[in-house]
Amino acid sequence: MGKELHTTIKLIGGVLCLICGLLLWDNLTLHFAEIEEILPQLRTESILQGKTFFLILIAFAVLFAVWIAAQLPWKRLFQHLNRPGRITLSCAIFGISFAPLFWLRFGGAAWIILLLVAISFFLDLIGILILSSWLADRVKLPVIQPSHSWNRLNPWLPAVLVFGAALYFSKHCFGLIPHVEDSIAQLLQARIFASGHATADPFLPKEFFFYGFMIDAERWFSQYPPGHPLILCLGVLVGLPYLVNPLLGFAGVVLFYYLMRGLEGEKIARWSAWLMALSPYVIFMSSEYMNHTTALVASLVGWLGLKKGENGKGIWLIIAGLGFGYCTATRPLEGTIFAIIGGVYLLHAFGGLRATSLIRALPYGIALIIVTSLYPIHNALTTGNPFVTGYTLTWGGNGFGLGEVNWGPAHTFGYGLVNTFMSISGLNVYLYEIPIPALLGIFLWAVWGKKLSRWDRAFLAAMILVPFGYLFYYFHDYCFGPRYYYVIVPQLIYFSIKGIAALHNRLVQRIGIGKETVNRGLVWTGIVLLLLQLFVAVPYRSSVYADSYWGTDDGPMKEARRLGLSNAVVFIDNHPWEILQTKLHSLGFIMGDAHRLLFFITQAGLDEVLEGMGLDAETAWGAEIDKEDLEKRIYAWYDTYIEAGNPPIDPWTEREPHTYYSNGAVHLDPRCREPEIILARDLGKHNRRLLELHPKRKAYRYAFDRQTGRFRILPLN
Repeated sequence: MGKELHTTIKLIGGVLCLICGLLLWDNLTLHFAEIEEILPQLRTESILQGKTFFLILIAFAVLFAVWIAAQLPWKRLFQHLNRPGRITLSCAIFGISFAPLFWLRFGGAAWIILLLVAISFFLDLIGILILSSWLADRVKLPVIQPSHSWNRLNPWLPAVLVFGAALYFSKHCFGLIPHVEDSIAQLLQARIFASGHATADPFLPKEFFFYGFMIDAERWFSQYPPGHPLILCLGVLVGLPYLVNPLLGFAGVVLFYYLMRGLEGEKIARWSAWLMALSPYVIFMSSEYMNHTTALVASLVGWLGLKKGENGKGIWLIIAGLGFGYCTATRPLEGTIFAIIGGVYLLHAFGGLRATSLIRALPYGIALIIVTSLYPIHNALTTGNPFVTGYTLTWGGNGFGLGEVNWGPAHTFGYGLVNTFMSISGLNVYLYEIPIPALLGIFLWAVWGKKLSRWDRAFLAAMILVPFGYLFYYFHDYCFGPRYYYVIVPQLIYFSIKGIAALHNRLVQRIGIGKETVNRGLVWTGIVLLLLQLFVAVPYRSSVYADSYWGTDDGPMKEARRLGLSNAVVFIDNHPWEILQTKLHSLGFIMGDAHRLLFFITQAGLDEVLEGMGLDAETAWGAEIDKEDLEKRIYAWYDTYIEAGNPPIDPWTEREPHTYYSNGAVHLDPRCREPEIILARDLGKHNRRLLELHPKRKAYRYAFDRQTGRFRILPLN
């Protein structure tokens, strides 16, 4: 009776822990990106006010969880490891891996939220541990031996799952169009490639069609490397560009399966394919048009070729070089890191830095150089210089390094470290969208894993060097999660599986729990986490991505088609800061400088400065002007503005309902200069310049209608 009572108390306490942890997860952790945006305005009292009962409940749950944690056999879990340095370092990094350090500068409110996030993970871990243990003891799952037909479904079934889910979200969340500035620009470049050229004539007048991620000097082209647009071009040519990323998601699962089968065997390969297929991070990234999917698939081609060619098979070495080379031509930092790791791996496998090793690795190097050269060739065809990228023309630099960067404050090592831990903490949330840290398995491997194999070292190097490389990049955001780390998803899964296996062995061999009981416990844990992911996390995340993610939707074109418009010009009302940035660009500033000046001038201020230079602000679009003189006048205006007691300029404080011109830019196509509906930026009285070029077209405006409470197209008077 005593044992049964003890078990009942543990179960009730475990359920309480799980409920409290899940409530915190649902209200805080899942809203990771949104919290970052509102933290500057949050106050401690606003977080705690009216939540006394809930906080008391959490306190009871935490006390119970600590009581349970104290009963775990920690001594036997860490017995005979003889690796204090590795354990200490692993636990320290894991302890801050779900703490976005950037938040801490916002004071008490940030510290409270981080504490609650940590409590959420702790309660969920204890709750799931108790619930899964109870189910493992009482519910014996049927032992299913995989049939031959089931084995033949792998990796195709999980790959089809990714393709189907990605296609579903591509339609129902993203409306089959790209929503992020980066992917919009790469689709536009794909259309240029589909026309048979590397560049196109700019759309004129430029200010009506200015899209900051496209260079519109003498020629019109994207700022990005050519790798992904070339793949997207295939979809453009068949009229189905939205299929490209779902197909890349499919290919990624298949390639990862075969890579893992070569490394760890059939069983681990199946688990790897399914873990990738069940990652919302992978599915949503495969649903939009981002180039990270191409980089991931290209890298997997490289890793698979490296595995097959490590014994010296020339064709596979060529494939490895092609894969890493194409990854470099898509995302240069990640591709370069992988290419170097691949070269070092091969030299080590072939006997070290010797002439014979270099000769054996020559096919890899030649293939790598040939495909990587796509990027400088693309630069030569676009910017006119193989060593000058479109990104540099747009922003004035490549964004890497310490000190002055494209815009914003100087980049420091400390700020880069903050960005790094922001991204790592994002992985814990976005990778699997579950209520426990997604990187937990990796740290289990770090503590209990065996001696590093050659492939462990290669993958560990990739998993460390990509974040280290981005430590020197000035920018950070959560776009589908920590997108800069997407290419190391295979490595994250690889070490996660090894960590779970290490935990399994430790529980069986050191703790003495029966193998079948441990197996059932892990299965039940997986079932609970999968249910929470599918029915809580994914619906929420898809609602975030739906429709106007990153300010882009297909509203103007949908409305125009609904109204049956033809031979029309529709001017899209957009945010004031977009118009200001566009005007600065039309006066000769590159995107980076125009973006930087948004924090030093307002639209009214710019008009005042231009009038002081003898120009009519309304007709100054595209005027030839001394940029240095204008910039000095802008800074002088700002000094006067601040001395008058005004607060610093924040271009994003505009609260009126506006939209973005990306809604129109997504439909630009150099192959069709006279479409039925021209979507242009609304520039007020200046609109007449565009209408003079299209005198036979009817003019409309797409803007927010207060009477109906939605964006509408109305005739332009």
